[in-house]
Amino acid sequence: MANFASGFLRWYSRLLYNYPLAFIIVSVILTGVLPLICLYFWPVHLTNNAEIGFDTKDTDYSGPRLAWQQLQQHLTSSNRIPFANSGEKDPNVPPVLSPASNKTTRRRIARGWADDLLFAVQNVPCYDAPIPLMNHLSQIVVEVPSFDSIFEKSFLSDLCYLHANASSEITAFDGYTPYRNVWSVANMFACLSPNFLVNCTELTVEDINIVRDTVKFCAGYRDQLVSCKVECSEACTECPGVPKNCTNQMMFDVFYRILPQDLSSKPFLVNTFLPVFTLTGYATQNIRVPVDLYDGLENAIISYTSRTSLKLKGILMDIKRERLLKSAMTDSILALVAATLTMLVVALHSRSILYALAVFVILGLSVTGALAVYAQFTSDFPLLNLVIFVLLIAVGTDDAFLLFSSFPENLNEHTFYTCLSHTGATMFLTSFSTVVPFFLNMHSNVIVFRCFGLFAGMTTVVNWFLVVSFLPAFLLLQRRWCKCLPSLPKLDNWFSFSFRNVLPSVILQGRFVWLASLSLVVIGGCFITYNDFHLPEYNPLQLFVSSNLHEWYDNNAEKNFEFVASKIALPLFARVLYGIQKGESTARFKAESFTPLRYDPGFHLDTVPAIEKLANDLKVARNLPYINHTSKFWPERFLDWSRDYKCQAGFLCCNMSSPLFSNMYLDHCLRNSTAFLFTSYNDTPIFDNTTFLLTGYTALLPTKLQYSHRFSKLYKAFDLLSNTAKGPGFWAPEWPLMSTWFDLQRSIISDCRYSVIISISVVALFALAQLHLQALPAVLTCICIICTSVGVVTTLGWVLGVLEAVILVLVVGLSFDYTLHYGAALPHDGCPTHRVMHAASVALSPVSLAAFTSFLAGACMLFAQTHAFFQVGTFLVVVTSVSWIYATFFFLPLLSLTLPKTKNCHVCNSPPHIPLNRKF
Repeated sequence: MANFASGFLRWYSRLLYNYPLAFIIVSVILTGVLPLICLYFWPVHLTNNAEIGFDTKDTDYSGPRLAWQQLQQHLTSSNRIPFANSGEKDPNVPPVLSPASNKTTRRRIARGWADDLLFAVQNVPCYDAPIPLMNHLSQIVVEVPSFDSIFEKSFLSDLCYLHANASSEITAFDGYTPYRNVWSVANMFACLSPNFLVNCTELTVEDINIVRDTVKFCAGYRDQLVSCKVECSEACTECPGVPKNCTNQMMFDVFYRILPQDLSSKPFLVNTFLPVFTLTGYATQNIRVPVDLYDGLENAIISYTSRTSLKLKGILMDIKRERLLKSAMTDSILALVAATLTMLVVALHSRSILYALAVFVILGLSVTGALAVYAQFTSDFPLLNLVIFVLLIAVGTDDAFLLFSSFPENLNEHTFYTCLSHTGATMFLTSFSTVVPFFLNMHSNVIVFRCFGLFAGMTTVVNWFLVVSFLPAFLLLQRRWCKCLPSLPKLDNWFSFSFRNVLPSVILQGRFVWLASLSLVVIGGCFITYNDFHLPEYNPLQLFVSSNLHEWYDNNAEKNFEFVASKIALPLFARVLYGIQKGESTARFKAESFTPLRYDPGFHLDTVPAIEKLANDLKVARNLPYINHTSKFWPERFLDWSRDYKCQAGFLCCNMSSPLFSNMYLDHCLRNSTAFLFTSYNDTPIFDNTTFLLTGYTALLPTKLQYSHRFSKLYKAFDLLSNTAKGPGFWAPEWPLMSTWFDLQRSIISDCRYSVIISISVVALFALAQLHLQALPAVLTCICIICTSVGVVTTLGWVLGVLEAVILVLVVGLSFDYTLHYGAALPHDGCPTHRVMHAASVALSPVSLAAFTSFLAGACMLFAQTHAFFQVGTFLVVVTSVSWIYATFFFLPLLSLTLPKTKNCHVCNSPPHIPLNRKF
């Protein structure tokens, strides 16, 4: 096998050496021309919905969710369902007319003095009863030094005049919203004042002092007031143990919605409600509002707060998804900046602008070639795939430095073969150690992970193909035909001397210090990762950087304002379904490709035991302690109705205990019972719309469980709900998004675990193949790099979200590159010290340049606004720095201690060369 590989490589290098121009032309055709033709006929489309592809398929929860999602849209109008596997149509059954869904929302036309009077009344912000859907209004959060700062006249005045300065932008929502007031702490204090103020513009210092005394007095009863009001759903007017002047609705909202839970916190956050619902709040009411209105309102708020003492911290409008595509395209420009800077470094190192342009062309051809392959599987291109361009810059330029540094000065066929055999093997191992984690993502249950793995893996494969064909061919042509062209001046003499002479000595002389200190860092990284690295707890899908006003609200509101937690804690109701087939995926890389809704031919309600079993299963489920639903479901009520049915000889009998009853009457009795027994969306038999056969049954089980973004709580709830449906039935959450989020978190955990284990195993095999006995120190170094890198990003605030799960899988492959370069440069004979010195002097320069370009590409992305690009930039900066440090200052000293000692060292055995001026 080794002889075959060596013979093939010699044949390939000879062919490449003799026909470099042909290789360049063929490479351009295969990765540029043909892919562009393919993309013309099979284009890919950049999806503008950030949530597309983040659902799961082929899991225990995806099948029930897909089935319920399809059934739900029909069940809202009728229990006669158009199944995909229906039989022949019954001509006696009339069709079900679905309600019209093409509803449009028109702005209400003003009605003169009546609207003016209504506006005048609504302009008073005071109220005695809870404001409907107040939690779903848009909000802004400002920061002040402390609790006492909210009683300062200047602060209240600035907050009060926010409405006036954004009045035109707020008025633009008048046709969509019934509210007209900004409910800020200033307006709340005006209403709590005993002087009957109209709004906050009439607040005086005297009013503020009175309200301050009242609020501070009631602050002592805050916990009792909040717990009492929340328990009675804000319907009670009095609370035991709470003074009456502290139990009005506005005082409750001050403590529950306006002020944070911790009144002693510093700095102090203050919430404000705008008279505008969030975009999601309008969408749930089937009202379509232009996003431009929100943009104008946000700009007006930011402009006003920048001119005043108000410190704006967060905004809630639910418009992040609508802004993501534009921001991602803007951040893509930073990838071009990173590529330009990287090419500048390549040009300075190679002293050739043409070589830098060739590397740039390779990056472009890698993308087009991978896109052509990607388009054969799916046309959907998730936004997450855009970050691959940044990763390509970091990964693709490493091999360019290695090839150029190893390219022989005395060029002939033999030296070219020697160069290609050395660099080809190293580049293959470094590239495919990165490819393995990418391709492992293709086996994930998350669609966007699969798409990312396919595109990233193919991009890396195409890039490797070009690096071993196009790039050496270009160097051959440049050496032969372009010698007359001027080259850039040589600028790295001092750096080369430092890397080849000074730094190797520093590494070896301080090896025990390096090993001890870096080992302590690894231990610290493991400790931080174990204690602080976890799944997201507050913001399930972050789209922008944490400093973004909208992301700040999503990350911090639940921690500070108690009403947000209650808003998120929706009831986790279970939907049980019988006689419905679970949904299945029909395309591996397409989110919207799954089997249509089908009934289960194996489920039957055509015998008395079948009815009794279904009724008994439902009775057991509704009597579970976390459900405790007292009302009987239709199968149970049917048994009671049948038991009370009066049968007469000569007539059809539906009393199943009567001797006059026959099983052939059961289907008629089941249908007939629906005329006497109430059925609804939450408790109904299911009929085939074509054949009108009774095919299934569904019911809603209201539970005491609540939804939470925290995986640990969701896991316990879903584990309990797994007992709700037995036998042929299954269950799904009433709101499919809950199942999507829980299943996504489960997949993230399992995917990361298996990907890291398999990737480390593959890296170990690659290291054994290339480094032989030095594989163990190499793998140990990689593990140290992984632990330290994860510990650093955890310290920077990372959580195991969707994006982080994709990125962290790559740390295994990227941690191996620099270590392998040093190991490959290790000579086969000599003493440990001089072997390590030689490897450091040879590989330190290309490894450091590769690390610098990766660091530079990552640093450029730290200016991005989208979460994906920013996290990729952070990841590259951290992993590149840690990999270079550990490969240089941990792996090399470790080799000097673990390499076998030998006396056969030509450096040690050679006589010392002392300069003449030092002999005398």
